[in-house]
Amino acid sequence: MSGLGGTKTVRGVVVFILGVTLAVGLATCAYEDEGDPLPTSANASPASARTLPAKDPDVLAAEARNYVELERRLATAPGSVLLADAGPADGPGVGFRKAATVTTAGPYTVTAACVGIPRAQIYLSQGIPGGTDHQVFEVDCSGTQTQVIQLQKGSIGAQLMWRHDPTAAWTGAVAGIRITVG
Repeated sequence: MSGLGGTKTVRGVVVFILGVTLAVGLATCAYEDEGDPLPTSANASPASARTLPAKDPDVLAAEARNYVELERRLATAPGSVLLADAGPADGPGVGFRKAATVTTAGPYTVTAACVGIPRAQIYLSQGIPGGTDHQVFEVDCSGTQTQVIQLQKGSIGAQLMWRHDPTAAWTGAVAGIRITVG
């Protein structure tokens, strides 16, 4: 990608963050084969699965309005869509992660937006020979951010990084990205 302006230290930090995220995600996975006994009423115990509290109806209504506005902003992206995704920027189930395959190297337009919060961070990563190329989009939610980047053939991923304050109130904020060519 062009215009990274980063150093090896910044790339190392991003790779470390992504590695920790992947390790935590894998650590929460479980595998049961046919040999595992099924719980019976005699030895059944309450599930220890983490439950997320339900959103307030007013928050859900705000989130729905925010998605409409977000789609309006992202719809301005010209060309055919390579990758598009959106998700909640706060509350339960926050964030999104999406991947696509670039079949033709060249310039692509990245359009990112968020609604309901002041700013959001969206990370792009692309596997390149010898490693991974990363770019961080600091999105100002007062409008839509558009930038042309150079992509190589291969896989590209986009991920919304959530707010760092998990105790903040849920607002129904949303963020999204659209990568287009042409």
